[in-house]
Amino acid sequence: MPDLSIVIVTHNGRDLALTTIESALAHLGDASVEWVVVDSGSSDGTPEAIEERWPAIEVTRLDNVGFAAANNVGFAGCRGRYVLALNPDTEVRWGRFDALVAAMDADPGIGAASVIQEESDGSFQSIRRDPSVLRALGEAVWLRKLPGLHTWQERELDPRAYEEERSVDWLVGAVLLVRRAALADVRGFDERFFMYSEEADLCRRIRECGWMVRHLPVMCILHHGGKPNPRLAAQQTFSRLEYARKHFGPVHAACYRAALALHHLLRLTGCLLRTGGRERLAFERRALLVALGLTPPPFPAPRPSTDPASRPPADVPVDVASG
Repeated sequence: MPDLSIVIVTHNGRDLALTTIESALAHLGDASVEWVVVDSGSSDGTPEAIEERWPAIEVTRLDNVGFAAANNVGFAGCRGRYVLALNPDTEVRWGRFDALVAAMDADPGIGAASVIQEESDGSFQSIRRDPSVLRALGEAVWLRKLPGLHTWQERELDPRAYEEERSVDWLVGAVLLVRRAALADVRGFDERFFMYSEEADLCRRIRECGWMVRHLPVMCILHHGGKPNPRLAAQQTFSRLEYARKHFGPVHAACYRAALALHHLLRLTGCLLRTGGRERLAFERRALLVALGLTPPPFPAPRPSTDPASRPPADVPVDVASG
C-alpha cells in the first residue's frame, strides 16, 4: 500500500499539467506514491503528452463529466493510505510530501488537510469558513472591512492564520489530502457539483463523520488558477446555490440566494458606472442571472446518481500506474 495516491484531473491546460507533475515528482521526499491521472475531455493532447513523458502513468480518459465526478473515478482506483486531490495548475514552492504524510500519521483524528496555498497574486486564501447568509451578505456589501466583522466572509485573508496548524471549516480543493478511512466514510465528492463547492461539501461531511479538517503548514504550493470568465462565474454561483439547497432549510437557502444576487447586482452596477469593464460586466451579468434563477448553469446536468451515499465506498483496489 503506497503512502500517497496523487489524483490529478485534467481538462486541457497541457503545459501546466506537465509542470504540476514535474514539480510534485521533485518534492516527494521518501513518500511512496502512486499516480492516478484522469482526463476529463481534453482536446489539446494533454493525456497523450503525460503518457509520452511518463510512460508509467496511464491516463484514464473520460468525457467532460465535471471535476467532482472525474475525481471520484480516480478515487475508486486508489490504493494509498492517503489520497491527494491535486489540481493540474499547481507547483510546489517549498516542502515535501513525505512531511505532509508524517503530519497526518502524527494525528489519526485528521480526516482531511491541506497546506499553504499561495495564489498567483501572492495572497493566501485557501482556509475557508462555512458558507452562511451573514458571510454572503458581508461579502456582498463589504461589511467584512468594518472593525470586528472580518469573519463575515468565507475566505481567511490574514497571512498569520496560515503560519500555524489549525482546525478549519473547509479548504480549497486545489490541494486536498484525505485519509482513506475518511474518504470511505463520505464516499467521495457529491457529483451534483459539476465544479466549485464540492470541497466545501466534502469537508463538511467529513467533519459530520467525526473527523477533523486541518491546515498543515508543512508545505507551500502555488495555485495558478485561471483567468475569470462569465461561464465559470455563473457555474460557481450555481454551485453555491446547490450547496445551500443541500445543507440549508428553505428559508435559509432563499436568504442565501438573495445575498448572492445582491453581491452580483452591486458589482454589475459598479461595472456599468465605470468604463473599460466589459469583461467583468459579462462576468457579473451571467452570475446574477443564475443567482436569480433566470438562466441555467453553463455546464450540463450531472449524471443521475448524484448522492455519494448511493455508491459503494471507493476502497476497491484496481491496477493503476504507480511511480
